[in-house]
Amino acid sequence: MISSNLPNGLLFPGLRDLIWAFQPHILPFYRLFLSPRLTYLSLSYFPLSAAGERDEVISSIASVILELDTFPLRSFRLNCPPPIQANRSLKSAASSAVLRCGPSLESLAVRMILSDAAVRHIMQLPNLTAWRPMDGPPKAPDLSPCDAFPKLKTLWLESEVSLQWLPFFAATARRIPSGESSNMPSNRGPISRLTTLTAWPEVPVDTTFISPIMQFRMLVKLALRSSCSSMGDECTFSLTDGDIEEIATALPRLNDASFGRICPANSCRTTVSSLVSFSTHCQNLARLEIHFSTTNLCDDLEFVSADPRLDKLPSLPGRAPFVLLLSDVPISISKEDIRPVVTGFRRIFPSLEEIRGNRNSPALEELNARLVYED
Repeated sequence: MISSNLPNGLLFPGLRDLIWAFQPHILPFYRLFLSPRLTYLSLSYFPLSAAGERDEVISSIASVILELDTFPLRSFRLNCPPPIQANRSLKSAASSAVLRCGPSLESLAVRMILSDAAVRHIMQLPNLTAWRPMDGPPKAPDLSPCDAFPKLKTLWLESEVSLQWLPFFAATARRIPSGESSNMPSNRGPISRLTTLTAWPEVPVDTTFISPIMQFRMLVKLALRSSCSSMGDECTFSLTDGDIEEIATALPRLNDASFGRICPANSCRTTVSSLVSFSTHCQNLARLEIHFSTTNLCDDLEFVSADPRLDKLPSLPGRAPFVLLLSDVPISISKEDIRPVVTGFRRIFPSLEEIRGNRNSPALEELNARLVYED
């Protein structure tokens, strides 16, 4: 009834942003929403019906996607959960929609494995700054890593296979001759521009995984996922204090760093010395989540407090407020140790404002209370 009374066939002819969760009863009227002025389009489908109905809906969704005019879009998102992601008609439609995206596209997140042709098209988009791939590099990229993604700054790696992009990008760093700057035109590439990297696959955070990441020297935000192994008590975070020193040295611009949720097993090999590495090398750091053992917390803090590098840290007015995240790491300290522990943490991070972690931890509550009192 509404559509028959619209002179131009559109509900909102001036619509620029559309966030649409596909529902079967709306699909027949999708043309009413596709304004020619759309620049932000987010489509998602989370089925609530039986499998038979779902297949019919997926076919309709694929038809809608094939008809989309994605050329003028600045942001395009398509979200379907597994196993729907594997639907052939939907994958083909998604790849086709990506191939129609034009030079205006700045952000792309299609949670589906795309064709190699679509990925090669993405690699050449001149203004793409943020991307979330679900697969690795194409077998024949036909484009040098130095020339790919001319403006990419944010990369979100969600699937394990998508981690293959890390060595692909890092390869450009090894091509830079000694003594030459990575900012030279001949050495351009994502390696010299990426400022935000999020990698969420549940994989071990070890030296093999972290090595290519250390090549992204311009990183400001780094978010990784790691936790206790489901196969036992051994933590999947296997880096040492020495490894953390190398990471902090390689990535001095970090402002926000997370190396995964800290497990309660206290089986990691890092200590509070890792905090000193970040504090002294990454002086713009405002938020840190890093695995470290709290088994001998008081003694460890007393030991690292004598590190002469801490004497050279900027005074409190020169640093932004800092937050330390401890997740579920156990903290067992007496009331007499509360003040020395706070003093030790403040020695490492002079602008420490809050320690976040298990809300049911009395020790953590007392540590934060002491932080507030000292302020």
